[in-house]
Amino acid sequence: MTAGLRGRWGPKYEAARPLVLWALLAASAALHASEGTCTLGALTAPDLVIEDARPVRFEKDITRKAMAHTAADPAAFRIKVRRAGAGVSSFNNEPRYELAAYELSRLLFPADEQVVPPIALRSAPLDAFRRIDPAAVEAWSGTDGTFYMVQCWLDGAKPHPLRIDGPRFAADPAYARAISRLNVLTYLVEHKDSNLGNVMLTGEGATVRAWAIDNGVAFDSEESDVGTFWKNLRVDAVDRVLADRLHALTLGELRAHLAVIAQYELVGEAWVSRPDSANFDALRGVRRKGGQVQLGLTSKEIGEVERRRVRLVHRIDKGDIRILPDAS
Repeated sequence: MTAGLRGRWGPKYEAARPLVLWALLAASAALHASEGTCTLGALTAPDLVIEDARPVRFEKDITRKAMAHTAADPAAFRIKVRRAGAGVSSFNNEPRYELAAYELSRLLFPADEQVVPPIALRSAPLDAFRRIDPAAVEAWSGTDGTFYMVQCWLDGAKPHPLRIDGPRFAADPAYARAISRLNVLTYLVEHKDSNLGNVMLTGEGATVRAWAIDNGVAFDSEESDVGTFWKNLRVDAVDRVLADRLHALTLGELRAHLAVIAQYELVGEAWVSRPDSANFDALRGVRRKGGQVQLGLTSKEIGEVERRRVRLVHRIDKGDIRILPDAS
C-alpha cells in the first residue's frame, strides 16, 4: 500500500525534494529487529516509510505513534504522527508553532543539545494519508491535500512534574543545566499548556536531558485550561554558554529563521515544497497567495520573542539570573 506525498523543506531543512510515503498499516514494527536513529534528515527523507501507526490514547486521537524507516535503511525508529486541521491552524494544533519552537531551539543550542525533538511538516493527498489517519481532513476545501507533522519519539522518557526540583537543581549540575535550558525555551515561546507529559526527561545522572515535546499552545495562542506553568521563567540560573548565546542573538536572526518556516505550492492535487520566499504578509501566520501557502510567525509574535529575550538578558546582566557553575 503506497501513497505519493510531498513535503516542505527549503535549504534550512536538508530536503527540498518531493517526499514519498509508503503507508503499510498491516505491517508490524516487529519486522524491524534493529533499532534505527530518528533524525531530521530521516523525517524529511523522500523515501520515508511509516508503518504500524496507531492512536496514542484513543481511536480518534489526533496523535499517532508509529514506526518509520527509509527505503534505503530498514532500521526502524519510533515517531509521532499528528494530523493538521483545516487551514493548517487550530487551537492546540498549530504546526507553525511546533516548527517555530524547534527552530528557536536550533538557534539557541548545539545540534546534540536540543530541547525540542526533531520535527517536520509533510503533506500528502488526502486519500493516501487517511490510510494512516482516517480522520484527516483537507487543508483547504477543494484542494484534496492534507498536512501532517512527524516528530522523533523519545524512548524511555518520563514526564517532568509541574515544579522545579529545587534541591536537585542546587546539587545536580546536569539537571540544573538541562531544566534551565528547557525553561528558557518555554519562556521565550510562551508555552501555555502545562499538561503533564508535555515536558519530558530522558537519561540519568550526567546524561539527563529535558525536552519540550508539544509546543502547539504557545506564542500568541490562547492558554490551555490545564495551566501555564512553563510560560514563566522558573529557574534562577543558566549556564554560561546559553547566557552568551542569548546576548548574541539578534532580532534579525529571529526574523530570518521564524518569519517564513514553510512554503508550498498547490500543483494539481499535491502541495509541493517550494524554497522560502519573501514574507507574503507579516501580520498573518498562515498566508495564502494564489496557489501558494506560507507558514511562519507573525511580526507581533517574533517581536514578543525578542522582548522576552531582552528582558532575560537584562536579568542576567543585573545578576537576578545567576550563571551556573561549569558542570565539568
